[in-house]
Amino acid sequence: MRGGTLSLVLTSLGVLLLYRILTRLRQKGSVQGVVVVITGASSGLGKECAKVFHAAGARLVLCGRDAGRLQQVVQELTASTSETQKQVSSPSTVVFDLAKADTIEKAAEEILKCYGHVDVLINNAGISYRGNILDTHISVQREVMETNYFGPISLTQALLPSMVHRRSGHIVVISSVQGKIAIPYRSAYAASKHATQAFFDCLRAEMEQYGIPVTVISPGTSKPTCQSMLSPETAPNMEFWTKPRRLVRNQRMLLMLF
Repeated sequence: MRGGTLSLVLTSLGVLLLYRILTRLRQKGSVQGVVVVITGASSGLGKECAKVFHAAGARLVLCGRDAGRLQQVVQELTASTSETQKQVSSPSTVVFDLAKADTIEKAAEEILKCYGHVDVLINNAGISYRGNILDTHISVQREVMETNYFGPISLTQALLPSMVHRRSGHIVVISSVQGKIAIPYRSAYAASKHATQAFFDCLRAEMEQYGIPVTVISPGTSKPTCQSMLSPETAPNMEFWTKPRRLVRNQRMLLMLF
């Protein structure tokens, strides 16, 4: 199986899993009023998830590094609210950087202050990197690991006691196919995603006794965010980008695949 085909297959599986989570919540009528925290919510998949949950009546806490961009998302969501959704709460925002460990505990406190608890945590934020190992400085390896691994697990651990106390919650992690299959020139990124996969696999087993599901979703590359991180020479050659909107909004096509 060629690399492009394999990536497409694994991406489709990740898409289906994410859609199933969103659809299951909506079918149960349990999204209305549910507190959903989304990291990396200012663009890409995080922003698209915010649109879906907001439309379904969830109470959102949008997290990111850029206060201005988060407010733009809030304005877009508020403007899209229909007359029948006027009772939906305006999304809250918490600004912090996952790569800065000393800010996460305070951020978790701010998140909990928004609505008193968290029902769904979507660990979506992350950075990408592509480069030859020989030319990649260890500082880059550390930066990618700090953002993609230590950041999400630190935030999860900070919010977990509240979920365990309530015996309620759902932890979702947006990982990557490269958390399962490592390829050349992606050492830093693949390593961070493999570590993430392992941690949350362990957490899933430990949280079973508390009734807290842990879901790891492994889509392919998201075009708007990651493409901007690549060089102009490299980006056009990547043939299996996935548009974030398709991951959560192309519902008719996804239903045909069940």
